[in-house]
Amino acid sequence: MKNLLIVCDAFPPAFAPRMGVLSKYLQGMGWNVYVLTEDLDDVGCAADGCAENVLRLKYYKHSAKLVWLGGFLLDLGFNSKSRDLVTLFLKHWHDVKFDVVLCSTFLLFPMQAAYKISKICKAPLVYDFRDLIEQFVAHEFAIHKIFRLQKLNSLAHKVRRYSVIVQRNRLVSKADAVTTVSPWHKALLEKVLAGRDSKCKAVSVIYNGYDPQLFFPKHLKSDKFIIEYTGRVLDLSLQNPVLLFEALQKLKSQGVISESDFSVRWHTDVSSAEKLRKLATDYCVTEYVNIENYVPQNRVPDLLNESSMILVLTNKMEYGGPHGILTTKFFEALSVRKPILCVRSDESYLAQLISETKSGISATDSDAVVAYIKKYYSLWKSEGVVNIESDSNFVESFSRKKQAEQFDSLLKTLEH
Repeated sequence: MKNLLIVCDAFPPAFAPRMGVLSKYLQGMGWNVYVLTEDLDDVGCAADGCAENVLRLKYYKHSAKLVWLGGFLLDLGFNSKSRDLVTLFLKHWHDVKFDVVLCSTFLLFPMQAAYKISKICKAPLVYDFRDLIEQFVAHEFAIHKIFRLQKLNSLAHKVRRYSVIVQRNRLVSKADAVTTVSPWHKALLEKVLAGRDSKCKAVSVIYNGYDPQLFFPKHLKSDKFIIEYTGRVLDLSLQNPVLLFEALQKLKSQGVISESDFSVRWHTDVSSAEKLRKLATDYCVTEYVNIENYVPQNRVPDLLNESSMILVLTNKMEYGGPHGILTTKFFEALSVRKPILCVRSDESYLAQLISETKSGISATDSDAVVAYIKKYYSLWKSEGVVNIESDSNFVESFSRKKQAEQFDSLLKTLEH
């Protein structure tokens, strides 16, 4: 058995399906998986079968704003979180012989820690980028507001953005291999590598996906036509549902939909709910909008199967818009064979995948949304269930199991 160390910023039960599910399948492919990560809040991300050898760093020991800010600034200026992570590793696993170190990151942490550990272990290093800070429109990557004044807060995040890019670009050239989640991310990272002396000359795309043990079609009949969305709405510049609300307004005025058997159901957080309630009020369609709380990930497959249509939110990929985001929600929707309504179309990689999989519509105007909803609402009324036919082999190529096979092949080329 080979030993793999995954160094990541989050791991289940925090929301981290990419590394969590990867660890599950790699264990069945001849790898002993160890995980070094930060201790984050439990959000109910499925952890069944995930790696059990997990060390978690409790970096933010208090939730007080000044304590958090102090820890954030120490990490920003001196990589203190990465240093603490290395210390935790040396305390517990200094005598384990690792064949490969795989680091998965949202923006930057824990790249520095993974690099230092790979040097200590004399093991090949792989960086896996789930996101890049350049993909965001503004500062949607920032969970916390550092300052109350908007201008000061914006300046602080601009400094952070610059720091992330500089440090990331320096570290990425030290990797033996690099993976990421979309062709746009691949192109950006290869551009970074091209200007540096690096062992890694090419970047591999390993898409996000769905866990086939959790996500599969059940063909459930329902007594209501439900358009389902599970997740947050970070910002309308990133995820723009306006075309849906325009379409609901038109369907209401045409007398097509009835609140007794039609609903758009959102399972989301408090901040997102506020945005959605405002839109529902502005478009006078509050009776068709049902907002409920977040649910654990293991509840999501049933919610998708109970629905008649699944909503995926994005925005046009252009200057001043988001870039290269292929959300996990799309792949999970794909897995249950329900029609997908994507608004507003990115007119890029996501729209292309929706077209290639024949899984739905990537809309650029509200009339197209109206026609699409009418089509499947009528089908539901006659049959009580809505499913679509799709190429099973093509859909299965986006399963997390297939992606684990891709990682397995890559890691085997690097191991000692």
